[in-house]
Amino acid sequence: MNTSKELVKNYMKDVWENRQVEKLKKYISSNLVQHNPNLENGLDALKGFLPILFNDMMPQGSWEVKRIIAEENLVVVHSLAKPAPQHNGMAVVDIFKVENDMITEHWDVSAEIPEKTASGNTVV
Repeated sequence: MNTSKELVKNYMKDVWENRQVEKLKKYISSNLVQHNPNLENGLDALKGFLPILFNDMMPQGSWEVKRIIAEENLVVVHSLAKPAPQHNGMAVVDIFKVENDMITEHWDVSAEIPEKTASGNTVV
């Protein structure tokens, strides 16, 4: 049995970084409660969306997890998503709820990474 943090870390590596959509059912509950306003609830909605994202919207893109924070059954992932190598990318924060070794709920927010910041610090 993985901890919630290990489960989400493996999910992000397999599915998002390595684009192995066929591994979704290993991590995601068929009854996933989805809080992303563009996706319906359930595993099938995510399974239908990811090939479009990876193959059509981001064919040369990449996803890189920068940090993972966990408390009990909630896991927060801060990532850099780049639609193309030359793109500045987006800072993405995903929040996952894990129950019975499966991701059962998901929230996310994202923001474009600016050319420069007032502080000079990176966004991700």
